Amino acid sequence: MDLRQLKCFVAVAEELHFGKAAERMGLAPPALSRQVRALEEELGADLLTRTTRSVNLTRAGLLLLDEAKAILARAEHAARHVREAASSTSKVLRIGAIDGASASFLPRIMTEFRQRHPGAHIQFTEAMTAPQLQMLDAGKLDLCLVRPPRRQVDCAFEILRVEMPLVVMPAAHPLAGRDAVMMHDLVGEPFIVPSRRVRPYAYDLVMRYFDSVGTVPNVVQEVTEKPAVFAAVAAGIGLALAPDWTAAMNWPGVTTRRLKGLLLDPPPDGALVGVAWRPHQRLTARDAFLDLLRERVSLTGDDRTVPFRHLPRVRRRARKA
Repeated sequence: MDLRQLKCFVAVAEELHFGKAAERMGLAPPALSRQVRALEEELGADLLTRTTRSVNLTRAGLLLLDEAKAILARAEHAARHVREAASSTSKVLRIGAIDGASASFLPRIMTEFRQRHPGAHIQFTEAMTAPQLQMLDAGKLDLCLVRPPRRQVDCAFEILRVEMPLVVMPAAHPLAGRDAVMMHDLVGEPFIVPSRRVRPYAYDLVMRYFDSVGTVPNVVQEVTEKPAVFAAVAAGIGLALAPDWTAAMNWPGVTTRRLKGLLLDPPPDGALVGVAWRPHQRLTARDAFLDLLRERVSLTGDDRTVPFRHLPRVRRRARKA
């Protein structure tokens, strides 16, 4: 009985659906089924009753579910502590970042950090917010540059900057003759939006912007990556909204304009970039990097640290007197 088999069983037991459990585990359904079958054979008990329409737990399965969760939790706890012990003595600083950080301010911050600390080494990972927070929680990252967490996680989060929206359009579009574009100018225009499944923050951000003028976008295509957005715009498929740092992409046949007169308070999560870390763990290199981020990418001078064990959403604290 290995941990992989237990993880597969727990996924099926919680989802009660092999397809959804397989997607959660990153496996094909037949491979997931083989893992569960192997576990049943090893234990000599049926853990699930399967029909073409449903999956249910047997009495043995119900008993194992609680035990399996406890075993997996203990294993993850042990692994996390070992990683933390190793990272506390390591000179490697493990940083994660979303594209909005890695394509804008992060390169110059890492360069300056290495100049200030020649003996430090940076291990960099680019990923979206959810997988980064999972890696942080598992002790695989020391800090991550992400959107505000949408679930309760055991970390601190500090807002660094607010991304300003740009309208991405074909260079020959009538709106390209303006210095800036108003939100109401975009109503009815064919629009390319981020995939809601892959990029929920970006998708929700676009919807929030359109909702501010009481409408929804005329969606003609969903895409997953920024280059695909610019390629679709260049092909004349539609317009798009993108964060300010994408102006540096200089895509042929595409131009960008500032989106003017958009006042949303507080700013949507999808427009915020911040840093998350585990405050209970003391790491000299990480703390020095945090100080450099605050120095170079500071949004305001107020206290912006939020303990997300207690607050699942961003809330700014008032400035201390």
